[in-house]
Amino acid sequence: MRIKKFTANNYSIALREVKEELGEDALILSTRSIKPPTPTAGRKGATRVEITAAVEYASPVITPQHSDMPEIKTSPETGDAELKSLIFNLLSQTDQARSLGLRSDQIDTYSHLVENGLDKKLASKILQKTLEQNPQHSDDYDKEPVMNLMKKVLPCKGEIDLKGYGPKMVAFVGPTGVGKTTTIAKIAAEYALRRGQKVALVSLDTYRLGAIDQLRIYGEIMEVPFEVAGGKEDLRRIVASHSDKDLILIDTTGRSHQDKDYSGQLKEIFDAVGGVEIHLVLSVTAQEKLFTATYHQFSPIGLDRVLFTKLDEGLSFGSLFNFSVRNRLPISYFTSGQRVPEDLEIARPDRVISLIFN
Repeated sequence: MRIKKFTANNYSIALREVKEELGEDALILSTRSIKPPTPTAGRKGATRVEITAAVEYASPVITPQHSDMPEIKTSPETGDAELKSLIFNLLSQTDQARSLGLRSDQIDTYSHLVENGLDKKLASKILQKTLEQNPQHSDDYDKEPVMNLMKKVLPCKGEIDLKGYGPKMVAFVGPTGVGKTTTIAKIAAEYALRRGQKVALVSLDTYRLGAIDQLRIYGEIMEVPFEVAGGKEDLRRIVASHSDKDLILIDTTGRSHQDKDYSGQLKEIFDAVGGVEIHLVLSVTAQEKLFTATYHQFSPIGLDRVLFTKLDEGLSFGSLFNFSVRNRLPISYFTSGQRVPEDLEIARPDRVISLIFN
């Protein structure tokens, strides 16, 4: 890796010199303003800009004699990519933003997005696209163009659409403890009690008696039939016996993301009846790495929607945007408490964006 300083009359010229000498892949390590010497004869000197930049290279490069920064060499143990990542993480957010090609008047918005959990590269792409669509826009405090673009790219399909003929089957999958059973009860109450639809509850969770009892109690309170399926033959029989229903909601066992065989078992069960809509249930309190691991665990089933729980316990919400945009998985619902069915809301893009900006 080669590191060098560039000095010019303004930031744009210095950045151009960086690109000309080090190329488009150069990483901006730092920037600073250089105050002029004490003015003489009543004339003011111009402030200059200094940029320190770095670039990776495949073959040895001789550092020019006029360079005032030493060449940094990497070893096979660390690798250029690892060193570049380390340097990037040590930079201030301002320098990170500039290294991603943002304008100075976009830095505050960029910092806000990153602080609220948005991926750095995704945040920079959104701001770059916003500038392309609004070339005259220069007020960083007016975030409306950024918010509007984020709303457009965030996929939300909202509530469950009933078929109008025969039962709509919807299954909920996800890790342990995200609130699948309570969420199913909320959706059942919405459709059965508020909309007067015919609903049936089914549990595939034969491992946890507590989950079965919980869903059974909800079914009794709402006067909605409840069944337990031990496998694909049971589920096929249950679906046939409730062919008069409008909606069949299926609960599943929560499993660790390390259990790779479970999704295969569920796929075999759902394929036996066909036409099951799959909603992945995630908690906003979980780490984003768990979102990704869980998605890869259940994606072989064929995920249709994602549902986020515990909005009332979340601290930052950029991860919701990251996950849904990266995987193009539409959001269906949010939950934000234990009340049934009050703490259930249909997912809308403006809700997610307001959480991120507020």
